[in-house]
Amino acid sequence: MVQGGDYRQWPFLTPEEFELVCAFFDQKYVRAKLGPTRKIFKIRLRRTLTTGSCYIEILRLLQLPEETDDLSLAFGKLNSGHDGLGVDIDMLTAAEDADQVSGCFFQMSEKALRPQLQNQHGGAIDDGALPQYSLHSHQPYATYEVHLHPTYNMPTLWFTLHDLPMSEPTFDLESVYRYLVPPEYKSRLRAAGFTGGISAAPHPVTDVPAFFIHPCQTKEAMESFDCKMANYLMIWLGLVGGCVGLWVPPEMAAEEAEEA
Repeated sequence: MVQGGDYRQWPFLTPEEFELVCAFFDQKYVRAKLGPTRKIFKIRLRRTLTTGSCYIEILRLLQLPEETDDLSLAFGKLNSGHDGLGVDIDMLTAAEDADQVSGCFFQMSEKALRPQLQNQHGGAIDDGALPQYSLHSHQPYATYEVHLHPTYNMPTLWFTLHDLPMSEPTFDLESVYRYLVPPEYKSRLRAAGFTGGISAAPHPVTDVPAFFIHPCQTKEAMESFDCKMANYLMIWLGLVGGCVGLWVPPEMAAEEAEEA
């Protein structure tokens, strides 16, 4: 049974409801025991400077450098954020200090958060074939953002690539398929075309060209779930994010289970 009573018109969201579901999602991230995952997977609740509307920003390293110094630089980049027209709504206080770091957990996090890269023929690329980065170089990462679509009144997932090797353009659909789309989703996304698949348009905040997952089919997918506001974005990202390599850490769901 759908929790339609929590919403004005399930599964659509008003701007006020979208702010609530974003706040719940950010709270789950802050309170979850993520360990080193918090270093390579950053979630921020942000607000635009122009309209004051809120949105979720997620930063994810595309690959982990082997050198400790390179890893520290990459972590620093995700901690410091990147250029944009938004400001952080910072709820992250002692959460990072509370996380326990272990080598075993670190290896598990790496496998869970980074999809295996594929070559142009669909085969896996060996780690040794990946570009190597020096102490002073940047690390490739993806920025995902969740904005409320003004027409569909549903969350919409926007994403961009950053700091790829010089020979690979960041605003390029083939780069998206190479770095973000898991093999099991590639044929389905290509067949979907622009409606229901990967589209491109000016970013809703920066107006810079960016990619997004078209929200036209999200309503039907969400209607089959029993979903309270506290879990709305968790379920929505579970439906939408995987096709472009975005999975919510399971510890964010485990945090709620521990309270029950």
